[in-house]
Amino acid sequence: MLRPINSVNLFNIIKCYILFISVFLFLSCTNTSVLPKLNKSFKNASAITKGDKLIVSTGKIERCWKWTGKGFLTSEIKNEQGQVLAIGFNKNADWDLGTEGDGKLVSLNAFENDDEHFTSKHLAVEAEIHYDGLQIKYVIWAYPGVAGLRTQLWLKTTKGVEWEGKKNQAGISESLTLSSSPENVTAFGYHSGLKANYKPYEILTEENISEDGSSDITSGLLTQNKGKGLILLKESHKHTHMANELETGGFNRNGNKLSVTGLGLKPGDVSDTEFKFCWANWVISYSGSEVDAQLALKQFDRFRYPVHPNRDVFIMANTWGSEDAFDQCAYKAREENVLKEIDACADLGIDLLQIDDGWQIRTGQNIWLPSKKGPTKPYKKGGLPRLFDGSVMPESYDVYPNGFGAVKEKAKKAGIKLGLWHAWTAPLSALKTNYNTGDFKAYKLDFAQLNRKDALDGLYYKARNLIKHSGYTTVVNWDVTENPARMGFYFGRDCGNLYLANRKAYTIRSAVQYEPWQVLRDAWELADYMNLNKVQVTYQNKDLTPPGAVTDALSYSHGYNFAVTLMASPIFFTEIQFLSPEAREELKPIIAKYKAERDEMYKGYVFAIGDKPDNGSWTGFQNYNPETGNGYLTFFRELRNPDSNYTIALHFLKPGTNLEITNILTGENHNVTLSEKSEIDIQIPQAPGYLFLKYYQK
Repeated sequence: MLRPINSVNLFNIIKCYILFISVFLFLSCTNTSVLPKLNKSFKNASAITKGDKLIVSTGKIERCWKWTGKGFLTSEIKNEQGQVLAIGFNKNADWDLGTEGDGKLVSLNAFENDDEHFTSKHLAVEAEIHYDGLQIKYVIWAYPGVAGLRTQLWLKTTKGVEWEGKKNQAGISESLTLSSSPENVTAFGYHSGLKANYKPYEILTEENISEDGSSDITSGLLTQNKGKGLILLKESHKHTHMANELETGGFNRNGNKLSVTGLGLKPGDVSDTEFKFCWANWVISYSGSEVDAQLALKQFDRFRYPVHPNRDVFIMANTWGSEDAFDQCAYKAREENVLKEIDACADLGIDLLQIDDGWQIRTGQNIWLPSKKGPTKPYKKGGLPRLFDGSVMPESYDVYPNGFGAVKEKAKKAGIKLGLWHAWTAPLSALKTNYNTGDFKAYKLDFAQLNRKDALDGLYYKARNLIKHSGYTTVVNWDVTENPARMGFYFGRDCGNLYLANRKAYTIRSAVQYEPWQVLRDAWELADYMNLNKVQVTYQNKDLTPPGAVTDALSYSHGYNFAVTLMASPIFFTEIQFLSPEAREELKPIIAKYKAERDEMYKGYVFAIGDKPDNGSWTGFQNYNPETGNGYLTFFRELRNPDSNYTIALHFLKPGTNLEITNILTGENHNVTLSEKSEIDIQIPQAPGYLFLKYYQK
């Protein structure tokens, strides 16, 4: 029966309604499953929230996370075709730091960023989450139009609280479940310390990961399934023969579940004063073959570690590599010798001369400033050291009696840039002072021992501060010639290139002996998973090879040995003044023609073609520009190869494609049609021999 609504009933109804609305609004505002509104874009990259979902896209890959109240857990990763490639598998978040209880989402923002000009412009998404005793920032970088995303954790403790981590277990920074069982999961990584006694060695390690397997020596994972897949890569200093690494962890697989361990720091490294970064992770999608996966990785790498043509592109010479022993090498860094080298570099066409160890004050108040005098230490057996030409070093000699002024002025007049070597312990103040007085455009920081978080951060930020001080006109190149933890292959290249290995001619030490085929093989294997033009590959003056050295270097030509470096960043690890007139005559036209092409070459991506170099192969490199479909080729017929003709398959070019081929060194042109396997016929009449070609699709 209906009853009339009197004033008392009406009042009670209104009170109940207000109470209901208040409770609803309170619950809505405090509901941990609802994310703050976010709708931000930069070019074709975007970040939006929908309820408890965070969706970040580059236009080529999309990743969706769910806010669980304890962290962000991947819901799905889609490729450009909308296919789901992976989901998450942890209950709480993609990471596992040993935290317990709920997390409070303090902030969620997105903004355009370029990391203080150290990376390409991108859309950055940043979430700050507080746990009991630990605060984290979860940072996502989305480069527009690139098929990959970069994620990174930053950690800070709550004031007065110690974070214990996972208690003797490596923290997890990334975890995914592949949407279908992969045909293959391949781990890959590279070997630093090429002058150490790992010979014969392979710079590249690849290993298949079983369904219940792991890899603790590699930097990346490549998953393959019916022509599509994901690449996971840890942005760390790991290499495959590392000793005393800094919490680099590894990759674990359990069926379709993949996790990345190792944070790059320990609980004791985290403080309540500032956020400390953990190793970042890349997740990259691709479609096609393994070489398509390599291209996707290199394209992401190029955005993460861009090439700045006016700063990063050069042919370098170095004062260290002509001699074998320390005192003799250090003697070559003196002003008198550098002035001669500047003239020799200018004549040959080299862009930058690096002054290596031997120029500096080593002790006392003015350490790491240019030394006025340099004493020579007599050998223990008596007598002063001899140079490779037989002359005896003086007991004392001038180094830089008036500082760097003379070499700076001479270099400027000759159109040569200068570079400078330092040990990693040099203070930032000295690096800046030497930049100010010498206008050095490249630094090499050597001897690093980065097995502590404070050491890694101190060196990395010191390099960045030096580059900022220079107005972004100088670079810092990282030496990876030793086994102890240095910058590695996938960390720090936002500062400069990698200096790969000491390769000397005037030596009988097998660990550093220059062998052209070995240098070629290093570069050939690096080209699988690295952008080769971010690595300095060595040319050496083979004429300095002494009797008794076990090498075939003398059988190769100067042109061949320089051609090995063309797809990388070439470095003459030798004094230019000691090249013979015949060597200079051979090298000068090749250098000039390379420099005329290199701006275009740096726009492409380099891939290994042919067979693995072994001193008897047909091998080479293909430089491919995906925007034009055109590129460059270098072919090598090695010393012990008996065949003057060979057929090599090219990447990315369809069978039957018509190519116009130009021999860059001779100017000759001819047309070819690729076979049904996209192969090209090559002729090199004599071994060893090489070709440097340009190709256009007709």
